[in-house]
Amino acid sequence: MIKKLFNFILTFFREVYLYESRKNKKNVSFDNYFLQKYRSKKSIKNITVEKYLEIDKREERFKSNQTLFVLFFKKKAVCFGWMNKNSLWKITEINKIIKKKNTLILYDFFTPTNLRNKGFYTKILNLIKNMKTKNKFLIYCLKTNISSRTAIVKSKFILVEKMRRF
Repeated sequence: MIKKLFNFILTFFREVYLYESRKNKKNVSFDNYFLQKYRSKKSIKNITVEKYLEIDKREERFKSNQTLFVLFFKKKAVCFGWMNKNSLWKITEINKIIKKKNTLILYDFFTPTNLRNKGFYTKILNLIKNMKTKNKFLIYCLKTNISSRTAIVKSKFILVEKMRRF
């Protein structure tokens, strides 16, 4: 209860940066890297990915038609991220709902602590943008998350909006 109250209060002080990008004009590839897309838990055979899904019951996201992307480096899972195709999305960090048509929303990316600062986040974003789609990609992060902001900009996303709760 106290944690929920604390998070609610924080939503009044946070600022989120919203970035946008189109798909890559040419397919991007990296040696020894492989991007895997999962639409259901049944298709997952990797223990590391299964453990990742157990955190905060993330496997529940598959029920709402969300897609999990996993970046593998030399057959080892190194970065995870989610995509939502819905035009309505709640940004929980600021407790605000956005409506963006013709967009694919990328969110909740995670790189294990021991694998950070190696460019995996930038690589997974670039590989996701290889998807065949006419939709734009939308991603957001907190203003204070400088590492994420740097990786997003390196992946050729453009800042389109700064958002607060009010």
